[in-house]
Amino acid sequence: MERELERYLADRGPTGLFTRLARATLLVEGFQHRCLDPFGLRFIDFSVLRVLDLAGEPHELSAGELAELTLRSTGGITQIVDRLVGAGLVVRRPDPVDRRRVVIGLTATGLDVVRRAQQAYARERARVLAPLDDAELARLDEAVARLIDVLEGDAAVEVAS
Repeated sequence: MERELERYLADRGPTGLFTRLARATLLVEGFQHRCLDPFGLRFIDFSVLRVLDLAGEPHELSAGELAELTLRSTGGITQIVDRLVGAGLVVRRPDPVDRRRVVIGLTATGLDVVRRAQQAYARERARVLAPLDDAELARLDEAVARLIDVLEGDAAVEVAS
């Protein structure tokens, strides 16, 4: 099995890069499940709650803003918000500034859950990344940030076509 895995990951260049990225994605998803399952959260749920927390008081954003920030369609974000409303973690309410608009806001329970989940996630992330030194982390972070720029540029070209 180990030899097959080595052969699978041995390709260099674009093919190998995408193979390793796909494998890394699966490993990160498994990590996210281990961290967030105890809180009853999917990673996208956590992401939405975290974005609302980062928005600051009153921890509210529109569905469109949430969709844009989490890279989801408005229909997709509606399903996620429905699930979070059902769990008592967020509420929908009229925008106090523009009553034609609806905002999604964290409940007290949602704020508590996202902050506890963030602490657990940060603790586990630090544990997993501990074998990497600061220079390695910086290089990886820079390379991934650059790759995201390239992929987002490509996505924007596809949308515009």
